[in-house]
Amino acid sequence: MAGRPSSGEVNRRLSNKEAKNAGEASMRKPMGQDQRTLESAFTSRYPNRASSTRPSTPADGYQNRRESSTRHNTLETEADAWEKAQIKKIQRRYEKVKSAILAWENEKKMQAKIKMEKRKSELEQRRASNMQHYQIKQTRIDQIAGGARAQMEEKRRNEESKVREKVKRIRAKGKVPVKCFCFTCY
Repeated sequence: MAGRPSSGEVNRRLSNKEAKNAGEASMRKPMGQDQRTLESAFTSRYPNRASSTRPSTPADGYQNRRESSTRHNTLETEADAWEKAQIKKIQRRYEKVKSAILAWENEKKMQAKIKMEKRKSELEQRRASNMQHYQIKQTRIDQIAGGARAQMEEKRRNEESKVREKVKRIRAKGKVPVKCFCFTCY
């Protein structure tokens, strides 16, 4: 029994102290308590895993396999439930991020639209102001040009009237006037 344990024994080797206590315990206690004591003394690090004892009969092996398959099924359903929960959590988180991105996008688009409308209205106001300025300039130019034409016409009439008066004098005297320096002599 120094090498490998038999089918009814525990896989782990016992220290001298444990071996003595285990031997004494099995002699003093009834069989049911001894089995529970051994199982509690050598509990696995992983309580979910099957016991480290080997089945003694084929029927016990079948029972353990059936329990193992049901345990496997429950582990699978627990794993599926955990997976679904994690995926749902991830989806919720990404939905929040997605909605935040959509809100940011809508806000930026709205701001851009408002800015464009503001610039458009400013352009319209500027265009209207420029048109008004242009019309004011046109009327001012028309007034100035009209005044200049009026002055020119008046000057022309005055000069023509002077010429007509001179012609009357020439006809009245019968001679053409002579110019002496700046003066005209008759």
